[in-house]
Amino acid sequence: MSIEPITLFARLAHPDRVARKLRELVPNVMIDGKDESWHKAIVTFGKLWKKRKLIINHDPAYYSEPNWSAQMSGMAGYFSSFPESERKQKAVMLISTFSFSLATVFEPDCNSDDDPRLDILYAITELVDGVLFTPSSLRDARGRVLFGADEAEEDPNAKWPKVIARVSIDKPVGPRNPEESETATNAPSAERVARRALGMTALTVRAIIEQDAARSIREATKIHKRLMDWIEGAKIDDIEPDEWKVIQRTPGRLDTRMQTDSTWRLEGLVVLAWALGKYEIPPHDELVAFNAMWEALGVFDVDAAKKLIQDARLKQRPKISALRNRLFSLHWRLRNFGTNKEVLDFKEFAQTAWFGPLDLKGLPFMQGDLAIQGKRLDRASEDEVSSANSAAQERHQATNWLWEGPDKYSDASVAT
Repeated sequence: MSIEPITLFARLAHPDRVARKLRELVPNVMIDGKDESWHKAIVTFGKLWKKRKLIINHDPAYYSEPNWSAQMSGMAGYFSSFPESERKQKAVMLISTFSFSLATVFEPDCNSDDDPRLDILYAITELVDGVLFTPSSLRDARGRVLFGADEAEEDPNAKWPKVIARVSIDKPVGPRNPEESETATNAPSAERVARRALGMTALTVRAIIEQDAARSIREATKIHKRLMDWIEGAKIDDIEPDEWKVIQRTPGRLDTRMQTDSTWRLEGLVVLAWALGKYEIPPHDELVAFNAMWEALGVFDVDAAKKLIQDARLKQRPKISALRNRLFSLHWRLRNFGTNKEVLDFKEFAQTAWFGPLDLKGLPFMQGDLAIQGKRLDRASEDEVSSANSAAQERHQATNWLWEGPDKYSDASVAT
């Protein structure tokens, strides 16, 4: 590995897993906060004049919007200026999958490939299915050059992140044949989907309560108690640990990031409600009317919530597959636009893409490209595009979970 500055980019945003991995590898690592919200981790090797440090900086604001799209657009433009090679398109496309970043500082500089600090960096890069960016190259989780300013340095043994292999080589985005893959080992049952929908209802209600707290703590506290009583009465238990932290938090004390992330879960919830036959998914550039959706799912009604589970039935898998493929296509275009603001003949591209063809059924177009709020994508406002992208990501994740799991909803893929 060169002594150039090294930044980790990845599709999996899991600072908590990185913290746990660091402690597993180096028990005496110094981490300045909780696993899910730390900002600096320091790994130290040696003593006195032989001391060497690896400092890992984590800044959630850096990989949050609107900053993130601008950063990724800049990276795509930077790589576009590199000489043409067989790997160039793949490298630029890969950027649209990134949702996480860690910066590194080596004290003193790293100038040897057998520096033990690199083993630490490689381990966490592999953990989050990431790559390493230097000013001259994009490297894999072992430091081998995937794509660089000098094509001669590209390593034929370098491994691309799994997301690239899964989408472009191993299997299509989703089953194209309605008769294909009628069952899936990890796909959730109808009962599980209903239980998960109730858990996400509880989470999103709590997120909206925080808005009420800004107006009246007293009213927000009353609604929060009602929510907790409903959860207990209906025995709602499909709630992830991080979600339970949000739900239990006293009104007025939920930080902005938690509230925002939990509120966006509404757009995944509407997909589960659709799969259960309880609500229709709004257009790609509209957010769900959450009060009506919650009511359809039995919010604050213990008997209705229990009945949702008892009577749960899912739409047939070919319908879930079709929605999954369309949401992949939508999510891909919006992510791609975030890194490259150029107009694309999306209709033509969908038929010829090296990871296609893509399903665009039901999506509106203007001059060949995706339309947002009646405008061609490049003419929509930044907020309109960002909102559509966030909704697409949540809905895409929900359909992937419906199709193939995994058991933990938040671990379901959002890969494009």
